[in-house]
Amino acid sequence: MISYTLKYSSEIINLYFFKEQVVYFSRKGEISYINFSHNLPIVDFKFINEGNNYGFFIEDSFCTQSETSIKFYNITDRSVFEVKGKFFIFAKDNKSIYFLDSPNYSFKRLYSKDKKIEVLFSFQEEDFLLYPKFLVPSLGIGYSKGNFIKFFNLYKGDFLWQYDLETYFHQPAQIMEGRVLVSNNKIIFFAHTEDWSNYATFVLDAQTGQVLFTTQEMGMKLITYNDFVYQIQRKAIKILDPKNLKIETIDVSTYCDEQSIFLDDHTVFFYEDKLYTLAREQGSDVYNIWVIFNLKNQLFEHREDMFINPKKKKDEKNKMFINDIQANDNLVAIRCSDNLYIFEKELEE
Repeated sequence: MISYTLKYSSEIINLYFFKEQVVYFSRKGEISYINFSHNLPIVDFKFINEGNNYGFFIEDSFCTQSETSIKFYNITDRSVFEVKGKFFIFAKDNKSIYFLDSPNYSFKRLYSKDKKIEVLFSFQEEDFLLYPKFLVPSLGIGYSKGNFIKFFNLYKGDFLWQYDLETYFHQPAQIMEGRVLVSNNKIIFFAHTEDWSNYATFVLDAQTGQVLFTTQEMGMKLITYNDFVYQIQRKAIKILDPKNLKIETIDVSTYCDEQSIFLDDHTVFFYEDKLYTLAREQGSDVYNIWVIFNLKNQLFEHREDMFINPKKKKDEKNKMFINDIQANDNLVAIRCSDNLYIFEKELEE
């Protein structure tokens, strides 16, 4: 087992991303750059954060969105670039972000390096403004509405296809939380009838809308990583390969029973070959445990229990709800409500 020690804690609003030995997160009124390359973690510099509690890291910039603009905070030269407008970011890749320009009824792409904005297409359908959207890179943009998924050409906006869930369920149904995943030009989602009497995970061909695969073996909250689709179950990890449509089951019941825990998919994070997820004690309703699972050797490497006051009785009232996990080679960051806890991996002797 690998050991971690608590190295840093602070009050925060939200937890963001890692890059090497650096943590980015939002404090009240600012975005801080925390450098762990020194003997002690220090705040090298801060950006003023104008009420934005959502952001992501893209190339050398940290990007945030508000009701009036999109901002890029360059971590290398510490400059700030702002694009003003009423925008909604709905997707990104390694070099650009895709956003909806609501007042102008259009979809646009903004390149993070030169900040060039490309208009993809304009539209008249109000549904683009109202329902969850998804992107298939170089192919198209779609949205889910009730029983339907509709898909449009990325650069012209031409309607390509739609799929009606009633074709499969023969009664009203919906995609859970409107959440659609994309991998290998496949569209993946979990859907259920209104009364939950029937449900399934679907895999559709993004070009044609054809249903390639359905299963009840895995579903609910699905996560993509390295082109695979994961589901964390209480005592198992399910992995779907969209290329061959095969499902692998990793049985972790022995570990869970030995530890008297259930895994949970409330927050899941991947870094290289490691899976970071939550757990709770069997018989408890509080997810105050985080674990690290090695996807290569399929073994658990670490377990950590979070308590409000570690010196007091470790009962239900003292357990700390975990909201988020981030990690890199040497650090694991845990957000519990408005507090950030950073653990450092101990060097192996």
